[in-house]
Amino acid sequence: MWIGLVFNLCLLLLPLAAAAGVFIISRDRLYAYEYSEAGARSIIDRVEKLNASLIQVDFDRQRQWDNMVAMELMANDSSAARGFLLSGATMLPPRSAELLRHAASEGAGDAAIEVAALQLLLPGTRERYQANVQLLSLRPNTATATSTPAAATLADPRDFELMARALLAEPETDPLQFVLTGFSLGLAGDMSARMNDGAVALVAAARREDFPEQLATELRTLLAQAMPVESFRTAARLSAEERGQPGDFDNASVAFAASVNLEAAARVRALLAQIGDISAATSPVAAETLLTHASTTNDLTRLRLLALTAGDRAAAAAKRLPRDGRLLLAARGELTFNRDLTLALAAMALSIAGMLAMILLKAFQGARDGIRRLNHEDDPEYEDSELLEISTNNWRPL
Repeated sequence: MWIGLVFNLCLLLLPLAAAAGVFIISRDRLYAYEYSEAGARSIIDRVEKLNASLIQVDFDRQRQWDNMVAMELMANDSSAARGFLLSGATMLPPRSAELLRHAASEGAGDAAIEVAALQLLLPGTRERYQANVQLLSLRPNTATATSTPAAATLADPRDFELMARALLAEPETDPLQFVLTGFSLGLAGDMSARMNDGAVALVAAARREDFPEQLATELRTLLAQAMPVESFRTAARLSAEERGQPGDFDNASVAFAASVNLEAAARVRALLAQIGDISAATSPVAAETLLTHASTTNDLTRLRLLALTAGDRAAAAAKRLPRDGRLLLAARGELTFNRDLTLALAAMALSIAGMLAMILLKAFQGARDGIRRLNHEDDPEYEDSELLEISTNNWRPL
């Protein structure tokens, strides 16, 4: 009887401890998708295998690999072209792939892999790559002011004024770009250059036909919380009572700043910083493509980790892989243990150990009783001590 009681107690404790563990991880944010040297190599390997899955005909792997690089070069997508080039260790036939693995083992990193992979391209593709893509080995360590092109920005007061007038005149106008432009102008708090890059990439991605509808809905909801459009319209009209029109920049900017929800605006800026990190680690075009693989804003942490670790390889995978979640699964975070989580895991382990112990003990008792019966089956005294089995066959009607 006591065996069943202990088993049932352990069976009750196990789901409670598991639920407590999940709660602690969520409460303390112990599972994070942050860059680490230990996990970077495994993520790169998974992304390269995804790129290798794009090879359809096994006997002509090198030609297909060359064609993929050439197609991205013709599309002026240097990030994707380099991504396929660097993934040659898994995409190419064994003999060619071994050359790239040997180059990687020398410790020079992606720069050495890129130089070695160039020798495996067809002459035309190699010349086009060298003419259009700056080699990693030739990339300067620090960008100078003269060599760095001006970054794109949404912070244009004229565009803000035009969109404000359209939003005031036509309530059904999509406010996404207008709100992000206001953020870029600093009307909702300080915006870093990385956040501005994220806003530019998000606007470009939202215009794509393959941009996930679920993600677009969540973003519009978050932006509406950060800057309620109805509050903006009311504030703009009140500001215009003194001078000018509600859509004028002076009135609209004041109304925008007055309508901002600071808490929600902070969440928007953090999200834009994540997208900016993706753009910086790959390219603005690659960031747009990577965003189409997200279903919710929570997926952006995984995409950021992919960009920081796999870089151009992730850009290449994002462009060709279907939006089925495989790319997101390549990014795996790390769990940090604290005292509360350790206690919850210890309770789970104790529950499982208790259940197994009771099962083994019950099995041992059953086996022991069976052996005793076999050893004493000819002993009449032992038989008399056993309980008689009564079945319905022993009963007869009167």
